[in-house]
Amino acid sequence: MILALSTSAWAADWPDGYIVHGDTQSTDGHYGIAVPNADLEDSGSDGNVNYLADLKTHRMLGKILCDNYFEGENHFSLDTYWAPDSTWCVVLYEGRYGFGSIAILLPKRSGLTEINIGKHIDKALTSAAGDEGYGDAYFRFAADRKLLVRAASFTGNPKMNDENTRYALFEGTFDLNAGKWTSADARRLKLPGPKGDGEVYSAVLLAFGTAYTDYTSSDFAGHGVDDLDETMNQVYMSVRAVLPQERFEKVKKDQIAWLKQRDSASTAAGKCALMEARIKALQDLLW
Repeated sequence: MILALSTSAWAADWPDGYIVHGDTQSTDGHYGIAVPNADLEDSGSDGNVNYLADLKTHRMLGKILCDNYFEGENHFSLDTYWAPDSTWCVVLYEGRYGFGSIAILLPKRSGLTEINIGKHIDKALTSAAGDEGYGDAYFRFAADRKLLVRAASFTGNPKMNDENTRYALFEGTFDLNAGKWTSADARRLKLPGPKGDGEVYSAVLLAFGTAYTDYTSSDFAGHGVDDLDETMNQVYMSVRAVLPQERFEKVKKDQIAWLKQRDSASTAAGKCALMEARIKALQDLLW
């Protein structure tokens, strides 16, 4: 399997009109993504290029080739997800209705290595759905420099899910040390509901996303029993839609037993604690 990979070995001074975008800084504050500000873009400059920047030396390590973004660009966004050790990251360019480009960036002393993984994900989703669509992607970092990826897409009118909408799911693991996908599978996703339930699809995205990932009790502060119950129902709905039927049947039995435990809790605080733990346990089943 051939991946789009580029390596640059140069460093350049910080160009005028460039700023560090949003929350793109690495965990240790060493790196960030530099983009042109809106004034530079309005000036008609040809410099609409994004860079991986060394924030300690205030220099550009290399151009990001997979896509570009300028600060405040309408209907587009740029996000980064840094590994805990700050030695590599995922950069995600999103359009109005889904992701546009996804790449892994590895900063080096005087350059960077870029691995485009978005093309593979998009191609797999399109093949599974039978048509091009609009996708959303989510990531978790695993041991030994592995990246877990979950992505879903839908076809048709981006503003309306109907009986003609088709859904697809991608599940993969990219091994950075090996420089390749060690697992990658895409399949058609059949959602419950008379018209290809868009509500279920939205719940799947929420369950994959950071909304419930790595939550601690303090993160749930202020959420009452009703709020947590609604969240849990969404995640449970997602598990039902994504897991194979035989695996879900066991989850269903476990859920029934768990509900009896929750209902026997004597206080609201006790119920909330049980629900917080169950939400995280259900979400982990999707990864």
